[in-house]
Amino acid sequence: MNFKSCRRYCSINCVFIVLQFIITIWLGFIAIMMCRDELHKMIILATALLVYMIVTIVFVVYNFMSAFSVNHELKHVREIAYSDKMTSLGNRRAYDEYVNLLDERIAKGDVDDNLLILMMDVNGLKKTNDILGHAAGDELLVGSAECIVKAFGGYGRCFRFGGDEFIVIAVMEEDIFAKRKEELVRNLANWQGEHINGIAISIGMVRQKDYPNATIEEIISIADQKMYTEKQHYYASQLANIHLENDVVDKLHFAEDFELSKYTMPVIQQMAEVLPGGFFIYKESENRELLYFNRMILEIYGCDTKDEFMKLTGGTFEGMVHPDDFAEIQESIDEQIADENGENMDHVIYRIIRKDGEVRRIDDYGHFSHTEDYGDVYYVFVNDITDMK
Repeated sequence: MNFKSCRRYCSINCVFIVLQFIITIWLGFIAIMMCRDELHKMIILATALLVYMIVTIVFVVYNFMSAFSVNHELKHVREIAYSDKMTSLGNRRAYDEYVNLLDERIAKGDVDDNLLILMMDVNGLKKTNDILGHAAGDELLVGSAECIVKAFGGYGRCFRFGGDEFIVIAVMEEDIFAKRKEELVRNLANWQGEHINGIAISIGMVRQKDYPNATIEEIISIADQKMYTEKQHYYASQLANIHLENDVVDKLHFAEDFELSKYTMPVIQQMAEVLPGGFFIYKESENRELLYFNRMILEIYGCDTKDEFMKLTGGTFEGMVHPDDFAEIQESIDEQIADENGENMDHVIYRIIRKDGEVRRIDDYGHFSHTEDYGDVYYVFVNDITDMK
């Protein structure tokens, strides 16, 4: 209810009260002072009472209708304040309030053993916006929200965490979660809109009972890290063999098989700058020369410029790895790539030395590929996991 409506509501209530008072006094005065006949007095008093009751009933009905209108308006305002306009999911304000309440319940031990947190991030939103336009990007988010609610809405609360990130806080057993996740992936893959055909989402899942001493924010942070790891794996597999739609191929004048080449390198670099973690490409040669690295790599290594990073590492993959770890992790990479079931993928964890001398731990997913222009190369996704529990 706005200020103008409040003033009108108060004014009408005052009029009703004054009117009740005047009518009652006036009729009572007539009955007492002007009528000597007892019958007439009773009739006038009865009339006064009837008028008073009618005015009171009108007053009560009006207040009831006003209260209903106020409640309806407040409910509408609350929905606006706590809902994401685009997806109709709970917004960040609703999420913050719910998490605070949940944190209190966790501290008291008043939570279900099957409570779980799902962090989700829509894959390819930046690319969709850049190539197909923001209408397609909005459609991507709306479709993702619809599929998330359909899969998990009956088991908990769904929120748009911000941008292309969603979070679900739900209670479900492991077998139910597995089925719900399968349905989500299936619905996303089959989702069709005016601009979008099929959606992919990276998911990080954590159960509260696995971290009984952690706060809800710490649990969400762990789920977020797992989601980013899955997202890195997703982009690694996509870069291995990207196929573009025909209209995009025509625009870019590239071959349908979007492997690394001197023509596609600028596009890969553009994509890599919006990835959630560090990404670099290096040649599988004697000195393992770096061909490209994104800005997140500079942050991980504590460098402000590319020149600082090149000086720190010598511009090679070997220079990026802690000298005591390189031989072991390179042997592991070679073994994994040689494995017929490895699909040219490898996963290693090693230490690095930042520019400031601090030693950090890195999670590394790599993909080996042969290119015509650059020879044998590795696409590598890395994430700093030093602070992960």
